[in-house]
Amino acid sequence: MNLRQLQYFVVVSDTQSVTKAAARLNLAQPALTRHIHSLEGELGVKLFSRSGRGIVLTTAGELFRDRVKSILRDLERARTEVQALARSSGGHIGIGLPNSTSQALTRILVQRTKQALPDVTLRIIDGWTGFIVEWLLSGRLDIGVIYDYAQRTHLLNVEPLATEQHYLVCAPGDALSQWSGELPLSLVAELPLALPSRDHGLRLAVEHQMQAVGLKPRVELELESPTGIKQFIEAGTMYTILPRSEICQEVAAAQLIPLRTRPAIYRTLSLAWSRERVIDTPMRRLKQIMRQETATLVESGAWGTTFIAPPASERAVVLQGEE
Repeated sequence: MNLRQLQYFVVVSDTQSVTKAAARLNLAQPALTRHIHSLEGELGVKLFSRSGRGIVLTTAGELFRDRVKSILRDLERARTEVQALARSSGGHIGIGLPNSTSQALTRILVQRTKQALPDVTLRIIDGWTGFIVEWLLSGRLDIGVIYDYAQRTHLLNVEPLATEQHYLVCAPGDALSQWSGELPLSLVAELPLALPSRDHGLRLAVEHQMQAVGLKPRVELELESPTGIKQFIEAGTMYTILPRSEICQEVAAAQLIPLRTRPAIYRTLSLAWSRERVIDTPMRRLKQIMRQETATLVESGAWGTTFIAPPASERAVVLQGEE
């Protein structure tokens, strides 16, 4: 059994087709079949069985796939960390930030880290929480800021960091842009929404909140790009739900209008990292910096909200998505 066989096995298990796996691996199909048969011979079990649609994993194959994927993640993480050490005497730390927080935190994080950890090299990637979770689990990132509690949080360490209020967002010329007061969720449920897919916590959080009051959001467009979503809203054809920090530039330029909802919508932001990631001294210091700078931005109002946690006096609903 060797690493190449394990990698081939994972691709075949993912595609459920030797033909598709061979094409993806740029390998002759008979050669790939020999590798799989050799692996099954060494293990003494069948990993695949044939079905009407191709091949499927046996029970033993499913167990072996889960173990192999964990091993390959560990190897990739080890490779990444060793290469990072080679690039910088102080190490390399990859950070994932939601698009909404990236605008507020990136510059100050780089500045503070240079001062406090001059030998550490930072790599910052922004994206939806669902992507950040995957990158944390694969070892591509060391630490991230994620919304709510994501799927597979048993594989992540999660520490609450802050909360952000979310708003219904419309174009300036829309009839709702002149709405005074708060929009009831019963009205929001009737509007055509542009949201990311269910792989992301924002979508799940909106759906769960609607379900809690017997409603269902009218999602007419799924987009994984925050920029794409905002472009559709600016065109005046749809609505969305986003934190103010995600739209602060467009609001300042009078391109988008945020509207409060009733009940108010809050989502929790948390620091997250893989349970397999060792927290060394640079990581511990970076976590402190991220907490300090988040508190400073929130308290100054630069983040678009004045709360680190929803005030007990307000009848707000904290959306708990399962990204």
